[in-house]
Amino acid sequence: MFLMDTLPRILTYLFLVTAMLSVGMQTTTRDLRSLLASKRLLFRALLANFVIVRIIGILLTRMLPLKPEAAVAFLLLACTPGGISALQFTTKIKGASLFAGSCAFIMSFLAVFLSPVLLELALPGNISVVVPYGRALLFIVAFLLLPLVLGMVATSRLKEGLSGKLSKLSGLISAVAFVVVIVLIMSQRKEAMNAVGKDALLYMLLFIVLSMVAGWFMGGPARETRHVLASVTGMRNVALCLLIALNTFPDPAVQTSLVAFSALMVPPNMLYTLYWAIRSKRKARVG
Repeated sequence: MFLMDTLPRILTYLFLVTAMLSVGMQTTTRDLRSLLASKRLLFRALLANFVIVRIIGILLTRMLPLKPEAAVAFLLLACTPGGISALQFTTKIKGASLFAGSCAFIMSFLAVFLSPVLLELALPGNISVVVPYGRALLFIVAFLLLPLVLGMVATSRLKEGLSGKLSKLSGLISAVAFVVVIVLIMSQRKEAMNAVGKDALLYMLLFIVLSMVAGWFMGGPARETRHVLASVTGMRNVALCLLIALNTFPDPAVQTSLVAFSALMVPPNMLYTLYWAIRSKRKARVG
């Protein structure tokens, strides 16, 4: 995100705001109380993202023949959860939109403080990780927390039918903005993928799949929460990774690897979401 041109960046902000607004407009105080009571599920989500995936990333960097810049990118991604792009695939899940939106906010917020510590422990040598905390926190509050709260406030004051229509409209706008951003930055991402090479792309894909599997197993017994956590865990916070890389690692090849990963993590989650939707419709018809 931090390497985007003006138009893609604006559309990305629009995607985030409308996605979180849609989640807020679907949320009641009962839903919020239920989420806060799900301490075990939240703990499993944190465990998957901050511990299990970090271990997977460290093991892969030690086992695979990665270039130094690719290894650094792997460690960055492994230590930085909260992939906000997952909102496109998770906030549309019936009965789990609040969990999806909350995961995006909680993971992103905690990553600002925990990821630098986890990364310093994983990196070789005495590398000091630099994070502009003010900028990162302002981004999270402005584009994740505030729209979520505004959506919840609107729901409590508007008629049920109207809030439902506005929620669907916000969801539609977010989906369109997401697709347009993907199209606009496609050439930049293709260049990054060509630069890192086929081997590195295969290793990234392996990391994505393993992360999704970890999220799925930690998602609890409900299919909806498993789906959400699989996507959230597989789509890492590339925006925060790029912010850290720009301030910590002078080698632009690290940033290139991160941009390539941002392109590669979308198709598996898109296919998984499509499979899950088709399967849910078939079960509904049978039922």
